[in-house]
Amino acid sequence: MAERTKTHGATETLGELESGFERITRWVAEHPVPVIAAIGILLASVGAWEFARSRVERREVEASNAFDETQTAYLVAMGAEPGAIDVPALANPEAAKRIRAEYAEKYRSLAQAHPGTLPAALAWLEVADLLEADRDADAILESLQKSLAEQPGNPRLMGLVHQRIAQLYEDRGQMAEAAAEHEAAGALPDFPLRYFALADAARCYAQAGDRARALALLERVESEAKEGFSLPAPLRGLLRELRADRASSALSSDTSDKNDSVK
Repeated sequence: MAERTKTHGATETLGELESGFERITRWVAEHPVPVIAAIGILLASVGAWEFARSRVERREVEASNAFDETQTAYLVAMGAEPGAIDVPALANPEAAKRIRAEYAEKYRSLAQAHPGTLPAALAWLEVADLLEADRDADAILESLQKSLAEQPGNPRLMGLVHQRIAQLYEDRGQMAEAAAEHEAAGALPDFPLRYFALADAARCYAQAGDRARALALLERVESEAKEGFSLPAPLRGLLRELRADRASSALSSDTSDKNDSVK
């Protein structure tokens, strides 16, 4: 009896499922226009996403090809083999200067033609490198900032560019600005050199006179960087000095409070 009840219950459930399916089928048959519209919207959304993805991929490939071609042409013009790491110095300095200026402009054009791509960011870095020989700090800084703007989602590249900008500020003696750039690099969780960057930020903050900020960063590095990084000796010395200053300030403040209380 119990078995028949179970079988009957299962049959009823199956019957309800079939009935529900039939109701859906009937509703679809009775309302073809909204169903077709919904399917059309879905297909359009999927198609738009695929088109956008393929377009991004195509843009990256085109930009990469253009970058490779420009880089190869520059190396050949400078007498180097395609793919070479080191660029030899030409015997004629004026010819070298002319080639650097020509390819700085070509890299600029490449970056402007392929905005928002990794090759565009790399092209701006190449421009900065080519300007190094001319010591044009303002133009170098502008190129580095443009490289940074091209790749907001690439923490490794962003971190390196922030640190290059920081070094440029250090060379100019702008230690507060340099500290901020080092700290920006250290704030990127996926930047492999983040603790080196934070330590550099602390050093620059100390030189800029913001000793409290320097102490906070050094203590953060000391507590977070358990493996793979340790503060170099000069920064460990700075950390001890800053802690001693803090303790001395606290003691002085406490003594002053007690004197005020006695009065």
